[in-house]
Amino acid sequence: MSGGDIETSWLGIGLTIATLAICQPLGLAKRRLGAKLGSSATIGEGTQNLLCGYLAIAVLVGLLANTLLGVWWLDPLIALGIAAVAVQE
Repeated sequence: MSGGDIETSWLGIGLTIATLAICQPLGLAKRRLGAKLGSSATIGEGTQNLLCGYLAIAVLVGLLANTLLGVWWLDPLIALGIAAVAVQE
């Protein structure tokens, strides 16, 4: 079984790194602010930002694994892992 011809998008990798750099710190800041304000909505929004960061990590691992190692099948496995984390959160 073959994954076909999948091309690397360096722009996609760059955007994923930028998303990771923004979402994780923003999510942590929102959760801290929400705790100080006693706002469960702000805490929840911070959690959503953290999930966005987790997705960025997963996408980045999948893109780099495919680009550097040709491991195209890793992406669906990572997606299952992210689904489990999202359900837990």
